[in-house]
Amino acid sequence: MKKPLPHVILDQIIQEKVEYIFGVTGKAISPLLDAILDYQNLDFISSKHESGAALMAFGYAQGTGKVGVCCSTTAGGSTNLVTGVATAYMNSVPMLVITGQSSTHEFSKGAFQESSGLGQSINTVDLYKSITKESFALANPHLVAETIRYAIKSALSGRRGPVHINIPFDFFHKEIEIESFQNNISLLNDNFQSINTGMDEAIRMIEKADSPVFLTGWGTVLSGAEQEVIKIAEKLDIPIATTLQGKGVISYDHPLHLGILGVAGHTSAQKYIFEKSDLIIFIGANFDEFTTFNWNPVFLDKKIIQIDVDFREIGKNYPVESGFVGDAAIILSSMRQKIEQAGVKSGRSRQEIIDFVKETGKFANPELMIADSIPIKPQRLMKEIGDNTPDNTIFLADSGAHWAWAMHYLPIREGGGFYPTIGLAAMGASVCSSIGVQVSKPKNPVVCICGDGSFLMNGNEVATAEQYDIPVVWVVLNDSLYNLPAKSMLKQFNREIGVKLSETNFANLAEAYNVKGYRVENPEELAGKINEAINAKKPAVIDVVIDPDEFPPVGQRKLND
Repeated sequence: MKKPLPHVILDQIIQEKVEYIFGVTGKAISPLLDAILDYQNLDFISSKHESGAALMAFGYAQGTGKVGVCCSTTAGGSTNLVTGVATAYMNSVPMLVITGQSSTHEFSKGAFQESSGLGQSINTVDLYKSITKESFALANPHLVAETIRYAIKSALSGRRGPVHINIPFDFFHKEIEIESFQNNISLLNDNFQSINTGMDEAIRMIEKADSPVFLTGWGTVLSGAEQEVIKIAEKLDIPIATTLQGKGVISYDHPLHLGILGVAGHTSAQKYIFEKSDLIIFIGANFDEFTTFNWNPVFLDKKIIQIDVDFREIGKNYPVESGFVGDAAIILSSMRQKIEQAGVKSGRSRQEIIDFVKETGKFANPELMIADSIPIKPQRLMKEIGDNTPDNTIFLADSGAHWAWAMHYLPIREGGGFYPTIGLAAMGASVCSSIGVQVSKPKNPVVCICGDGSFLMNGNEVATAEQYDIPVVWVVLNDSLYNLPAKSMLKQFNREIGVKLSETNFANLAEAYNVKGYRVENPEELAGKINEAINAKKPAVIDVVIDPDEFPPVGQRKLND
């Protein structure tokens, strides 16, 4: 029995229980899109720009843990995908990226949109090699099933990330013998782990430490290890701080929550880790610039146990006492079981941790969270968003000053989450990825916090949300300014260039896309508008005019670094 090649591809995708493919149509990819019509459990979401499609697939993968799938036509379509694919690569999110190609018999002849790398044409495969785990062309159409399965396996295994396949147009018209792939074995191993013989010693270190602390990152979320961390922390009264990417690992209201360590983070987390802790249990993150305040040497004085799926991260930047390579959920589960079997007890007081956080405080300028000033203070806006959204709300924040406001002041509660795009930190990324997150989590409200600059970059995807009735709520911090660059330039040069934006009414822009728009200039209106937008369960844009002079809470980071 034979099947058309596009159906063979989709059969493999369906096996992963993927429900959506994101992309933009075009001749070179059209046979694959046409085949989607033959599948009841698979839908195509057509974005307004290919970068938006890749970012939606990125958001879908974040929300489900499955591979996100995006596709485009050749040449310009494939180059437009790049920012979204690079975002997935930098955030270790699994994606299958399929790009079309001109037919093989047209290579080097100057075919329209050829991107084979022959003659004066771009090389799509090479272009993607620096932003994916693997990038290759389909060499043999009769091995397409094995190739797709390998790509998906690669994307989901080890340190996750996107994998790219380039497929010539004439290959899409081939018919493939089904028997050639029915019994194909798995080519890579899921959930590999290496729990070394130092586990018992690591547990002794935790037991003997006076002030141990968990420091959890995005890898904790990717592995689904949040509950394992919390169970160990609660058993042994160990406080939990997160990196910026790990925001949301633990509820803001949890008594062991210290807050975020790093730029835009919280005083309580920084003071506890810098001044009190003697052991850091570091999970699913790296000691990067933002987390360490430009690689502060204070971490050299701490004992460190590090858990990461990528062996390259173990001991990078700071030496560790013990390192574990593998899936964090598996390793922490093993650690918890050994702790219980050994009867390890807490030698610490949970109340002391609660009192420490209360006395130290988390927030900078907390009085501004209730300020009635006009223009609206960003601190007040974040508090109103937190107070007027359900506990299970999933938040996203784009790159810019609004990211710092959200990171510092926005509470994440039990059942909710925070999905970052700051690995690459492309402006406008979350504006798009929020759509993918929403289709992956249809029962959770999704709120994307963005600046006017980032919304101007990718706000056209609001039309995609309207077309497919995807109820994302975008909150736009409108100050007619690229805020962080403006403050950085003024600090460095005492003048600025290229940072001012024209005044835009984003509520009116939303209405042009047939999406409900709200314009808010008075803080007293915030609660009502946020509640109305959330409860409507329709896509909406809330345009909030904020004070441009408020300095984002970037802590110790120097804006001229």
